[in-house]
Amino acid sequence: MNWKFVEPLQSENLIIEYEEKIGYEFPKDFKACVKRNNNGYPENKIFYSWKGKRKRKRVFNLLFSFNKDDITSIWKYNNWHGRFSDWFRLSDGEIENYIVFACDPFGNFICYDKRTDKIVFINHECADFSVAVEEIADSFTELINSLKSK
Repeated sequence: MNWKFVEPLQSENLIIEYEEKIGYEFPKDFKACVKRNNNGYPENKIFYSWKGKRKRKRVFNLLFSFNKDDITSIWKYNNWHGRFSDWFRLSDGEIENYIVFACDPFGNFICYDKRTDKIVFINHECADFSVAVEEIADSFTELINSLKSK
């Protein structure tokens, strides 16, 4: 698949440094994609999520950058005192189970669930966090392979 507007990764060590910071090692397929497509927009964007029996059309807009100074840097989004945690005020720390790595054009996040390594979609318009999380793929490769143009 083609990716647009890719920003060269300044150093592969940034991925390692970030993993150490968050205490999670990304799967190899994800790291390989970041090395090739850092901060990129996939040409095919459409995927589907399921919540109960309802199928929902979703959009993969942007893979966040691992370069610290980029505007859409993963370093900024996973600061638990920053943008992501501002959505949900959770006392049990559940938000820390998710690692944001991409977004849709509407401000929703695509994340890893650190407990299962599955990919989830988090809808920021839901007031109830348990309703906001939708599983979308068992792996990053499954998500990327599911992306369609329409």
